[in-house]
Amino acid sequence: MTEARKAGVLYGGTSPEREVSLASGEAVASALEEAGLGVARYDYGSPGQQDHGPVAARLHHALTAGALEGVDVVFIALHGGAGEDGRVQGMLEMAGVPYTGTGVLGSAVSMDKWISKSLLRQAGLPVPEGRLWPAGRTPPDHLVSGEWAGLLGWPMVVKPPDQGSTVGLSVVEGPDGIAEAVAKASAFGPRVLVEQFIAGREVTVAVLEGKALPPIEIHPEHGIYDYECKYTPGMSSYTCPAELEAEGTRRVQEIALAAFEVLGHRDYSRLDFRLGEDGVFYLLEGNTAPGFTATSLVPKAAAAAGIGFPELCARLVRDAAGRDGAPL
Repeated sequence: MTEARKAGVLYGGTSPEREVSLASGEAVASALEEAGLGVARYDYGSPGQQDHGPVAARLHHALTAGALEGVDVVFIALHGGAGEDGRVQGMLEMAGVPYTGTGVLGSAVSMDKWISKSLLRQAGLPVPEGRLWPAGRTPPDHLVSGEWAGLLGWPMVVKPPDQGSTVGLSVVEGPDGIAEAVAKASAFGPRVLVEQFIAGREVTVAVLEGKALPPIEIHPEHGIYDYECKYTPGMSSYTCPAELEAEGTRRVQEIALAAFEVLGHRDYSRLDFRLGEDGVFYLLEGNTAPGFTATSLVPKAAAAAGIGFPELCARLVRDAAGRDGAPL
């Protein structure tokens, strides 16, 4: 096993979650320095760049032009886009550079909510019902009021299937709001996901090194944990550990661990749920590169398990170093 002495922190990026990633990257870099590791910071991308731009060129420059010179491991603190969908992971594997978190396939699968939920449903895990729709096309009234209303009910959730942090998401109360919601989601890609809204409690479970950490309940000011509630101070509060009965805690952790395996996650991830009024924990998504400041949800859960933020970051670096850059 290789012992990491210096970590390169990739952060920033060009996805809609750039600002969140900048905060994560700086927090991780500072925590690794506190843990005694050398750190090289690299802002992957800059405002105005296209997220589907030359991934290989930017990483090649980072690895060869001194930005990440002498690093033993790369800590991926990118959120969304190329940093979470497998592209950055693939380039690092081709370069033989160990990196934190989930590999290429698990990253790509988890970033696509339609594919990931299809796999989870096939594995017998509870997920909301949904339908996929081409972006830029207004669904006909007979489809919305017929099949969709019958299958999904009202309200419905409309969102891009491959964005994080609820970017482009709308909760639609009736047929009149569908066209606007589809147009909003269409700005982020070629497909739109229309999904059943699960009324109930917001719960998340972090998995670290194959073990489920204490669940967290999220109390957003809105009826859903949207971008504003996630990143505006005072718009959400948290209970950790979540106030669940012992059986509920066991069950949601069990589902989280099963999803972790089905989706091919590695080292750590966060699984988001809604505890429905029917008592079922519905899986909303798996996050392979969630927010990573000291007050983010995965570090909160780790702290509840007795793992401080610098120790958490250092453990993930050690996990990656142990792979010695070998592809999955």
